Amino acid sequence: MTPRTLPLIATLWGFKALAAFCPSYTPSSSSTSGDNCAIEAAVGTPPTLSEWTDIFAFVSRGPSAWGSDGPTAPNLTEGCNKPTAEHTVSARFPCELMKAIAYQESLWQQFCVPTGPADQTGKPAQTIISFDCGYGVGQVTSGMRLNESPSFDRSRVASQTVYNLATGMRILAEKWQTTHCVGDALTPTIEHWYVATWAYNGLASINNPANPSYSSTRGVWNPNVGGSRPYQEKIWGWMEHPPTSNHWPSLTAAYPDVSNLSAGSGAPAALGEPDCSTPTNCTTLRAQHTTGCWSTDAGPIDAGFDAGPIDAGFDAGTIDAGTLDAGFDAGFDAGTLTGTDGGDAGPVSDAGPYVQPPVSASPIDPRIGLVPPGCGCHAAPLGALASLAVLLLGRRRKSPARDVSTSRVTDKR
Repeated sequence: MTPRTLPLIATLWGFKALAAFCPSYTPSSSSTSGDNCAIEAAVGTPPTLSEWTDIFAFVSRGPSAWGSDGPTAPNLTEGCNKPTAEHTVSARFPCELMKAIAYQESLWQQFCVPTGPADQTGKPAQTIISFDCGYGVGQVTSGMRLNESPSFDRSRVASQTVYNLATGMRILAEKWQTTHCVGDALTPTIEHWYVATWAYNGLASINNPANPSYSSTRGVWNPNVGGSRPYQEKIWGWMEHPPTSNHWPSLTAAYPDVSNLSAGSGAPAALGEPDCSTPTNCTTLRAQHTTGCWSTDAGPIDAGFDAGPIDAGFDAGTIDAGTLDAGFDAGFDAGTLTGTDGGDAGPVSDAGPYVQPPVSASPIDPRIGLVPPGCGCHAAPLGALASLAVLLLGRRRKSPARDVSTSRVTDKR
């Protein structure tokens, strides 16, 4: 996809239009008969900005911290003999990266007042559920349809903010385990998560930085300007250009040298240490960043975020009512995607080959760029604002259908 000049109306709507967009295609809705979503939306109270900060700090510390508040997650293989020897560590995640991913996916929305479909509009805040069964802040999709039996608790994905976000991080851990090294593959180094982040959205050609659709002289993606980019470049752009300074401080993440990559789908070979200042400029260098998330004790926080007789907080329900999976991409990565991505075995995957529409047929959003049409969202007319937002609903995250708990694909060169 090639970035285009933004029409004025999209420039004026932009981010606030997306923030007001809240699909909730709960199974009992008359508009979801063909979607086969399995879990009903849960009523819940959206976390405040400061509460989100606590949630990210807690979940970033991984399953050793979240325990029963999240699903199981694999240990991570760290070190790529450059020079660190390969060894196993408990899964932890840079909160700086988590925040950017979650913002790209859902604008940090777990519960919101539904704007569609018509029979859900205006109800109290409930789980955001995309038309293709992506649930909650993480837009978890795989395992959330009828006749699927995932190893995580689907009801908690829909009803608990912490559990939802933790499930998304479990998927990211699986991606770390099944892709080649970036640099020395050290989990505290934010830039070493570059390919895992790429795989999180899918190893399709649309996310390959060597895709000829993208400018060979492009700079850092700025969400205030928009334009089409590989998913991981958008995440890096979000880290550098936060929505506000209250969300997170700007982090000028370095990029790996991808000049030798070939276009196409599939996982890239091992990449060197990231030190490029932009996706295409390695003449000017940047330093790498170590996460600052794990130096303090976030403590157990679920007691404040999921409403119910145990947790009187953000997710309403009998014990913890929140949502886990309505959508990491709840508006920023729009497109029609089918099939499998180049890196996941099994019947489902994270991305799938990208079906690219004609340029002239696609609308533009200032924080996204070219938006493919035809999402099939079924929403009843909600005015121009909702009509635009419906077109922005994109791919959803899916867990790989394979065991990644024991080994990581590495390249020892």
